[in-house]
Amino acid sequence: MNWPVYSHEAMATTFQIFIAGRPAEYARQAAAAAFLELDRLENELSRYIESSDIARANRLTTGASMVLGEDALQCLLTAAQISALTNRAFDPAYATPRPAGSDEPLFALDPTSHTLTSLTERLHLDLGAVGKGYALDRMAEVLAEWDVTTACLQSGGSTALALAAPPNDAGWPIGVADEVMLFAHRAVSGSGIAVQGAHLIDPRTGSPAGRTRRIWSFAANAAEADALSTAFFVMTDDAVLEFCQEHADYGAAITRANGSTATVGRDR
Repeated sequence: MNWPVYSHEAMATTFQIFIAGRPAEYARQAAAAAFLELDRLENELSRYIESSDIARANRLTTGASMVLGEDALQCLLTAAQISALTNRAFDPAYATPRPAGSDEPLFALDPTSHTLTSLTERLHLDLGAVGKGYALDRMAEVLAEWDVTTACLQSGGSTALALAAPPNDAGWPIGVADEVMLFAHRAVSGSGIAVQGAHLIDPRTGSPAGRTRRIWSFAANAAEADALSTAFFVMTDDAVLEFCQEHADYGAAITRANGSTATVGRDR
């Protein structure tokens, strides 16, 4: 079935919202409200906008602190959580210069005071691999305020957040490898090099990831799925498998060398 789809350019990609079970004009207005939230978030999270929290954090000197807005704080907390779970296979400060062999934190967060403190001379935060997913989660909250809960949100074809399934369907169809899978109340994100080349850096080595085939992550929310797909891309297949075995809420789809796809952990 074809559902109404609404598109918007932001964060250097195209966001889309598919909505089922609502009159077209009402759905359009709800989507417009969600896109307004998306634009607001870009102004808070983009390192390319000088007034954003992230751009201001990147101008801090060693030991200097600043108060973060709620969205920058929550996005960074999610990033820090995934970084800790994956032994820094994901790191929002991956581009920050580090002394050789150093694994010390480059910034500190105090959620109580909403404060970020720089622990390095030149902090370089980049939320590009978590911010789009975070935006999808916040946009879904806006749709819920409009009583739109049967929807699927996507950012650039790489991350999707499936809400409640359309009427008479088991879920929203989302492409994973060469298969179309049905999802509801679940987020999916894929990372690869087909579009942007070898752009994914292993934060632990500073070198491009060795993986050449696309990999997908599954999580309860889009921010975590977004960050995890990047982490999984720089991890070995065995490390991804071990991670999903240890953390039951997450899953992955791995493209093997022979072209087959193996799904591990929880996908839906």
